[in-house]
Amino acid sequence: MKLLRKLLLLGCGGFLLLVISVSALLLPSNWSVTVEQTSLHSAAELYPLISDFNRWQPWVGWDHQKYGDRTVIVAGTAASSGHSYRWSSRSSHGTLTIDRVEPNRGIWYLGAIESETINASGSITLKPLPNGGTLIIWIDQGNLPPGTGLLALWMNSVLSAKFAEDLHRLHDIDLSQFATGSEKPRRRE
Repeated sequence: MKLLRKLLLLGCGGFLLLVISVSALLLPSNWSVTVEQTSLHSAAELYPLISDFNRWQPWVGWDHQKYGDRTVIVAGTAASSGHSYRWSSRSSHGTLTIDRVEPNRGIWYLGAIESETINASGSITLKPLPNGGTLIIWIDQGNLPPGTGLLALWMNSVLSAKFAEDLHRLHDIDLSQFATGSEKPRRRE
């Protein structure tokens, strides 16, 4: 009886592993995330913070415990095509490069996420609201190698949560320091 139970458990485990493997192969290996956040700040106030990678630190989060300390290299002219943000740490690396800009409306970028070749694209756009505030929309999409459908599904969830946190920080940014000419706006606590 014990042998039968062990064989049954082994068979069920093997079947479950087979189902997971087939699912990973059949699931799409791309991600697509859209996150929206309203802000009381105007598009003109927010645009310099999204179009200049030197100003991302106060509102774009980084999990030091998970990914380790990172090195960031920002190159090119802010708010222009070719402006780039390259990061590397012990367990993550990538590059975002602005592909297109529309002043006070948004940026469009190409990304090489955990890759040396472009495998992602996205945008952060600003839509003025009647009350003087702004609707911020962050869209990001990309492709992973074939057979990584479960990872892509996980990325949808993780990136949605991360971008929502980042946009909440952007929404909460205290622009008073920025208005006086400081290069580093501070987040409201």
